[in-house]
Formats: sequence, C-alpha cells, structure tokens
Amino acid sequence: MKKVKIAKTIEKFMKKYGLDSDVRIYFSNKCWDYDSGGKKTVIEDIKASDYFEFANDDTISMTFEGPLYDVINYGHYGCNEWNKLDFDGYYMEQGHSWNGSFYK
Repeated sequence: MKKVKIAKTIEKFMKKYGLDSDVRIYFSNKCWDYDSGGKKTVIEDIKASDYFEFANDDTISMTFEGPLYDVINYGHYGCNEWNKLDFDGYYMEQGHSWNGSFYK
C-alpha cells in the first residue's frame, strides 16, 4: 500500500536524524503520533481534516513542530535531504508552516 510506504519513508527519515518528536502522520483513518520524547502511538479512527484546514484525507497529511518543522521550513540540522526523498510519485504541499498534505 502506497500510504504505508510513504509513511515509513517519513518515519525512517525522522529516526535517522532524530526528528521523530511532536509529529503526527495521518493516513487511512489512523494516525502515527510521535510525542515530544519520540514515542510512537497509533491512534485509530481519526481524520486529519478534523484537526486542520488543509488536510487531505485521501492520501497522507502531517502536522509537525520542533526539529522536523525546522527541517521542512528552514533546512536546519543539515537535513536538506527531505526534498530528495522518494514519496512514490507524491509530493507534499504545505497548508501552514506546521502542516502538509500529499498529492499525486
């Protein structure tokens, strides 16, 4: 499934650079929630559109604060590789500086 593959790509990137805190990845009516300590919790029966305006429930949406926010918005931590990630034909468009959704 493409959504899981993309979510795992994001997760792998976050873990590689220690960015897996204060992030939510929404897809398929669930959410991978990474708390401020990087602990992952899966939340079922949840839609991103219930939490922010520019969510895309048909694909993947994300909210991010802390270090991933800095990477996506400013390229900090030497992680400019975010723009080089393979999202399997999808791209991320930011709705606000703290969220983004994926489209074909």
